[in-house]
Amino acid sequence: MNFRALTVRLKRWASLAWGPRMVGGWVRGDGRYLPHTRLSNHTVVFDPEKLDIHDHVFVGHFAILDASHGLTIEEGCQIGFFTGVFTHSSHAAIRLYGRQYVHTPTKKAYFTEGVHIGAYTFVGAHATLLPGTRLGKGCLVSAYSLVSGSFPDFAIVAGQPAKQVGDTRSMDRRLLNEHPELRPHYEAWAGPLPADTA
Repeated sequence: MNFRALTVRLKRWASLAWGPRMVGGWVRGDGRYLPHTRLSNHTVVFDPEKLDIHDHVFVGHFAILDASHGLTIEEGCQIGFFTGVFTHSSHAAIRLYGRQYVHTPTKKAYFTEGVHIGAYTFVGAHATLLPGTRLGKGCLVSAYSLVSGSFPDFAIVAGQPAKQVGDTRSMDRRLLNEHPELRPHYEAWAGPLPADTA
């Protein structure tokens, strides 16, 4: 472990004395330091070396990030409080194996698949993302949603089970008309708004 990674771990550990706190800076499994990424000291990360996280990411208090089977969180994402992102599930295997579950190293009906969260996506508090979830860039996941499957760029996703209920570009167009000075920042990652989202 390099010095920067050790420093970040110590800072996260020491911050626990003051209760839930956002801790700036993260060192990815490949050793890259992400100075603008902030994770709560109460966020739990399974297999952090498999977490492909980018900079300018925010992960709130009491979130669970399961990277055991591959988790990508692209630049600028915000993950709300009490959110769970999972890349494995034993919901069927536990019933099939019963007491033999703990004695079986390689299980059938044990579902594993990576999760991908596209750039500048917002995942609301208490949402759950199941194995195999793919969110495009600029998505908005409503609080308490149960998300599975693939959703395109700019999808507004809500419900249990979650479905696409809108397109964030409709909201973005209105806000950019109110604040035109923000258009260059928006277009730097999203590109220009297409005419058909008005």
